[in-house]
Amino acid sequence: MTYNYGVVVARIAIKEAPPMSEKNASLVERLAAAGNPRDQHDWEQRDGYYVAACRVSADDVPELIDLVREWSDPNRSDDVELPDIDEAELLPITAWRALGDLKATAAVQPLVELVCELQDECDDWVCEELPHVFGKIGESAIEPLIRLAADDQQPDYTRSIAASGLRLVADYHPNTKPRVVALLTEMMASAREGHAEFNTTVLIELVDLGATEAAEPIERAFAADLLDVGVVGTWDDVRRTLGVESLGLKMPKDPHDSTKGLGLRLGMGIFSDQPIFFFGDIDDDAAEAYYKRVDDAFSKSIEAKKILERYGDLEWYPLLLRFGVDYLGETVDEMKLASIRHFVFGFVPSKVAVEADAAPAILAELTAFWQYLHRAHELSEARSILEWLQSDGLVARLQAEMSDPANFGMAKSIFSVGKQAGYDMASEAERATFVSHYNQSLASKQPTGAPGGRTERVGRNSPCPCGSGKKFKKCCGG
Repeated sequence: MTYNYGVVVARIAIKEAPPMSEKNASLVERLAAAGNPRDQHDWEQRDGYYVAACRVSADDVPELIDLVREWSDPNRSDDVELPDIDEAELLPITAWRALGDLKATAAVQPLVELVCELQDECDDWVCEELPHVFGKIGESAIEPLIRLAADDQQPDYTRSIAASGLRLVADYHPNTKPRVVALLTEMMASAREGHAEFNTTVLIELVDLGATEAAEPIERAFAADLLDVGVVGTWDDVRRTLGVESLGLKMPKDPHDSTKGLGLRLGMGIFSDQPIFFFGDIDDDAAEAYYKRVDDAFSKSIEAKKILERYGDLEWYPLLLRFGVDYLGETVDEMKLASIRHFVFGFVPSKVAVEADAAPAILAELTAFWQYLHRAHELSEARSILEWLQSDGLVARLQAEMSDPANFGMAKSIFSVGKQAGYDMASEAERATFVSHYNQSLASKQPTGAPGGRTERVGRNSPCPCGSGKKFKKCCGG
């Protein structure tokens, strides 16, 4: 059955229809009278609200089920609204809430089918509300939910709705709790690899039920790395919540953590506890805090002391850090060999104004830095990076790349022009003077001789021509 929402909208909006008795009022109009479901935040706690508000009974169940099915109809309109009362697109939500309040056993299987038709886990209405509807319906929902939860051909988020529904059956109908706990405990005991989301949902429901009898299969699932510690914490966290003792099983050294990758993508890691990258932008304060924490740690290391004794300064690993943040959008936690190769043979020869005889110092300092990261923090990529940094012929190759003018980028070319024009480019004041004169000459269309006839202005957000790795506005252009 397809509902003509538009007719109902018009009648309610212009208020032309005469008063209707409960008998002849259409179901859609009665559902609309309950108000916008977005405004009923505690609907699940008000048992029977929708029965009274919508004036529905068991006789309406078949039509309510038909209306719920409209939720998964690909042709369902998303832009027709009931003015000031409800949105037509949300009427199926009011319908399934009413079915829950009616404890409509006949609705269980159609609702399970709706869950199975879910195309993605971002449908918050279905994921958050249907478990409550199953819970309100009660014991008759248990067997269909068990079958859905056991179907490993379904995606984890679909099976998770079933597990949550089982727990809520026990919440709404306490007499079913022993059976539900036993069923969820069995699911925990049979947890399989590759289904961390579902396994973790089962664990959450067991903890919410205070199921101390499930402690052993829970601990074994933690030991087998079948759970997401980023969502539920460690076995010790769960054990303390349940108030149970441990079997003493050995836990994985690096357990599954779905939040770990997210933190790294935001720039959070060993040396940064605040997001550095946010919606494509860089938080400069967080980035500076990251640089400082790395410097505080590495500069005191035995590896750094050897470089200081040999070369007298540490200047290349800070440049690598800034390159990672500004060019690659990553911290050392996510750097791979490709990142280091890009820095050594891409960034340094084209952007950094330094003589080729600095190549040994560059590679020695980078090697010391990654030796420190390998020793102190056991970064997984450190070993392959170190093998490459210490490979034969790398110093000679870098010297050749740094000596070839064809590799020079705009900023480095400007630096060379400054030296040729007689400026002391080692002096911050003279660098700033040259860059100012250079930009003025571009503005007056009288370039001072940039290689290749290029006439780009050095922008304030561009890398500084001095080769510091900082933005021009925070260095010579400040």
